Amino acid sequence: MFSILRKFLGTLRLASIKLRAKQLSVGADFFCGRGCFVSRKNVIKIGDSFYMGNYCHLSANAVIGNDVLFASFVSLVGGDHKIDNIDVPIRLSGRDEFKTITIGDNVWIGHGAIVMHGINIETGAVIASGAVVTKDVPANAIVGGNPAKFIRYRKT
Repeated sequence: MFSILRKFLGTLRLASIKLRAKQLSVGADFFCGRGCFVSRKNVIKIGDSFYMGNYCHLSANAVIGNDVLFASFVSLVGGDHKIDNIDVPIRLSGRDEFKTITIGDNVWIGHGAIVMHGINIETGAVIASGAVVTKDVPANAIVGGNPAKFIRYRKT
């Protein structure tokens, strides 16, 4: 009974998000926790068997593979404000270009992690809770910290 209710809630949440985020496309077996935000201005493509925990924030162009897990409070962010012209207030300085985040298959991103735009996270990688990912992550690597640093590779 619980799994039927959970699937129903996930479907309802997806429908609600898609009303706003027209450039979002998802594969089969998508689940979204409560309170998630998906930007309407970004193009986001999500593969099959994707799980996104509560209060995630997707605000960058992204291509996400199959069998990907996001814990709660994960953020994909990008298009920061330009900051180099000191003669213009930052709020008026414009935005950088939106670079696409690419996340391979079978990736797990832990609670509260932040992934910056333009990052490539390869297949099988694990991002530790609270990590701020500012550089590409190789396949099967485990990274953590702020900024995220290599910890070790997953074992077979």
